[in-house]
Amino acid sequence: MASPSPRQIVSAVRTFARRHELLRPGPIVLAVSGGTDSTALALILDQIKDDFGLVLHVAHFDHRTRPKDAAKDAQYVADLAARIGAPIRVGRAQRKPKSEDEAREQRYAFLRRVANDIGATAIATGHTMDDQAETVLLHLTRGSGLAGVSGMRPLRDGIARPLLAIARVDTTAICRAARIKPREDPSNRSVRFARNRVRRNVLPELAKLNPQVRAALARFAEAAAEATEQSNSAQASGTVTTRDGATGPAPDYKSHGAAIDAAHELAIDIARLPNDLGARGDALVGWWRERTGRALSTRHRDALTGLLASSEGSRSLDLPGGTALREYGLLSYVPRTEAQPNAVAVRPVGLKRGEEVIWHGWRITSDMATDGLPFTARVDDATASKLTIRARRPGDRVVRRGQLQDIARRGKLQDVFVDAKVPARRRDNWPLFVVEQDVIWVPGITPPPDVGSVVIGAGPVGERPMKGEDLLGNQTRKRRVASMSEARRTGGNRGPR
Repeated sequence: MASPSPRQIVSAVRTFARRHELLRPGPIVLAVSGGTDSTALALILDQIKDDFGLVLHVAHFDHRTRPKDAAKDAQYVADLAARIGAPIRVGRAQRKPKSEDEAREQRYAFLRRVANDIGATAIATGHTMDDQAETVLLHLTRGSGLAGVSGMRPLRDGIARPLLAIARVDTTAICRAARIKPREDPSNRSVRFARNRVRRNVLPELAKLNPQVRAALARFAEAAAEATEQSNSAQASGTVTTRDGATGPAPDYKSHGAAIDAAHELAIDIARLPNDLGARGDALVGWWRERTGRALSTRHRDALTGLLASSEGSRSLDLPGGTALREYGLLSYVPRTEAQPNAVAVRPVGLKRGEEVIWHGWRITSDMATDGLPFTARVDDATASKLTIRARRPGDRVVRRGQLQDIARRGKLQDVFVDAKVPARRRDNWPLFVVEQDVIWVPGITPPPDVGSVVIGAGPVGERPMKGEDLLGNQTRKRRVASMSEARRTGGNRGPR
């Protein structure tokens, strides 16, 4: 069978892009490492850019894994960008990645920043049919379900893969026809990596049985993707199917409505997941893929299901693409770049009468209309003049103040948060109302003071007044926004967690 000509290869990519609606008019980011596939990506899209109204932008990322060759790689990509008349943006990792997953996350974070800066319609990568075949085999070996073996999709989460229509021999032919010698990363030959072992050992053996094995595996991935989409559609319509064929309501993945979820983070209410373990696992795998674009193996699926076995306290689980965090009755996805727990440092803010303060996701008012804020307290004039809003500190204790006696009861803030089941990573940003060193109120958790005529209001940003409520108060308010600067102590007794 004769090899396709460069013109036929370009035509195959053009047809594939149209069929899957991958390329829209406007700026597009080309992820170019300098290897054969990404070089061919740039050359092919340069030939079809007028067909789709594309404005090409090249992006190159240095992972700091090839210090001796990094400058030459960047220069090669710069020369290629100049050849196709495209501007180039070069990024560099702050440190050498510890794993392939971390390297991938750093690279895609850079590409998304570039895309956001230029208003790109998509990010195009050079993944080929060979990459798809390798991905399918790896996922099959790891015990993935249908979602895993559907492999890479032509377009997902703004990532377009127009070269899935062609094989690696085709990208090599494109570079050869252009008389370009791409850069080569020696790590691609190392059998230390599972993907390389599949590429160099497994696929050649399978090709002896079927010379078109790569195309066959790509078709299999497409069929698996269609089956997965049908399953997702069934869940979207309100039903899920258990392994014994029974049907029931699909889990609701809407954000939890309580103040504890002031950040409006998408989470699963664990109580709404199916009781059937098979259906629960299917729902979790689908949710994880929707949040991360990554498939889970059977081992990961079982571990994630096991994470939900208890609802006490908080537990986390590292998975491909991020961390699953179970906080009491909620399951959340946390990108691996986000530190856990969130130990953000915030500055104390004095609360003056007649003012509104925006404090790290909370809206707080003093001696003015509360505009429907969910939490209110009353304090006397002396207390109001000393009120400060700050984050927790080691050794904090909550003090109850009453009318007849100044101090009624003291308790550890840590115990208050634990009893209220406030997730550990949210405690640093929960506002404390403090007089001198005493925490007198934790809004939404402890009973509010009720000892005077000065009204204090508090609630997560986004709590809006009802139409027609106290317009005069809105017109006369003063507003301040808190900034980040107070550093928390490290080492030794770290205080409440």
